[in-house]
Amino acid sequence: MSRKVSITMYMTLDGFAALADGPEDPEADRQFWEAMWDGPMDSVDTLLLGRRTYEGWAAFWPAQMDSENEHWRAFARFATRVEKVVFSRTLPTASWSNSRIVRGSIADEISRLRSLPGKNIIVAGGVQLVQSVLAQNLADELCLTVSPSLIGRGLPLFHMEPTPDHHDDIVPLGAPGRHDFRLLESRAFRSGAVYLRYGLSERATS
Repeated sequence: MSRKVSITMYMTLDGFAALADGPEDPEADRQFWEAMWDGPMDSVDTLLLGRRTYEGWAAFWPAQMDSENEHWRAFARFATRVEKVVFSRTLPTASWSNSRIVRGSIADEISRLRSLPGKNIIVAGGVQLVQSVLAQNLADELCLTVSPSLIGRGLPLFHMEPTPDHHDDIVPLGAPGRHDFRLLESRAFRSGAVYLRYGLSERATS
């Protein structure tokens, strides 16, 4: 059985790739980390990252290996341990341990990884990488934590093109650009955020 590829991201109600932070709440924090990462950490050995996400993570997470925050500590150790594949044509080097740069086709690299033995794979950002993976139907699952906030600015998680003179609210099956999913899991957090895990219907099995 080939390795599963999941997209794991967070977004706001108005569709931006951002985590709208709230008041300090250990229980809400626990729920977030449990849904997003605690389970996947045991079943994943590869992270796919864009350049900016990689640079941000590489500057932050290695310093959290001994953090007092148990969730940060666990994630830092996980992210340092697993293979990190960085898709970039401009990043000169990737010095964080177990990192390598891929400058070629995203589809070719994901196909190569699927053919190799190993655990599952997570696409963890950035936005352009996520959009490319979705557009090419390269993922099996889409896992989102949706914050109950409208922020009005930022990077849209999903690529949207304006449709001039479009007045029909009903989008038929098979319409260009339409991708359909089936809900596999949902959880409501005390913070008001919601975790949603979808399977891409094209890859769904009965």
